[in-house]
Amino acid sequence: MVDIHSHVLPGIDDGSKSMDETVEMIRMARDHGTTILVASPHADTQYAYDAERVDSLLAEARTLAGPGIQLVRGCDFHLMFDNIEAALREPMKYTINQKGYLLMELSDLTIFPNTGVLWRQLEEVGMKIILTHPERNPLLRQRLELVQEWVAEGRYMQVTAQSLLGLFGKKAEDFARQLLDLGLVHFVASDAHDLRGRPPRLDLAFQWICENYSPRLAELLFIEHPAAAVRGDDLDLKDFPPQVREKKRGFWGRLFGT
Repeated sequence: MVDIHSHVLPGIDDGSKSMDETVEMIRMARDHGTTILVASPHADTQYAYDAERVDSLLAEARTLAGPGIQLVRGCDFHLMFDNIEAALREPMKYTINQKGYLLMELSDLTIFPNTGVLWRQLEEVGMKIILTHPERNPLLRQRLELVQEWVAEGRYMQVTAQSLLGLFGKKAEDFARQLLDLGLVHFVASDAHDLRGRPPRLDLAFQWICENYSPRLAELLFIEHPAAAVRGDDLDLKDFPPQVREKKRGFWGRLFGT
């Protein structure tokens, strides 16, 4: 699996607190089936994004964690004017593997009326927008039509793996499943911050998608789409989402046709 969103690097945001924890997180991801892990520190009002520092920490983490997993640089990019100006000057500085896909986080307090205009500016210089965890944003949970509009315009949605399992609360869980039902989810990622509360594991959510939707959808959300983002390739959405297999009905469902 390919995890495009994590906070595994130490001391640069609210994720890992030490290099020892970083190494344990990376090994946990690897041991549970992740083969590519994107380290995506915050770039927001609280945490400055230093690409050289991120690269230095990544190099150290690669050496200490050992083989079996590829580590690449990304950024959890908060939508704010200073960030937009910086990204327009250096378009690939903040993107996943410096190939074009940008993880975009919105405020929980307001959605700018000109959000689409700002995104188009980034897109004009080669970026592709992936909106992170819309299911956890209380404003977006009330604006499904806005998510639909953005997807129709060519943006992508990334849901947090733990949201599908109810670990961010019932509202986030329900909205994540609604987005899945409507074919509005393109990626599932861990958004890992630590080893226990928000671990870098995708395997449980992968299995959940297999059981509740289809193995093919799981392959797309956890493997093929995120791998394409790491490479910088366009997503093939011609037949997306794939047809969901009909769930097996129990005795009472067969009896009453429900």
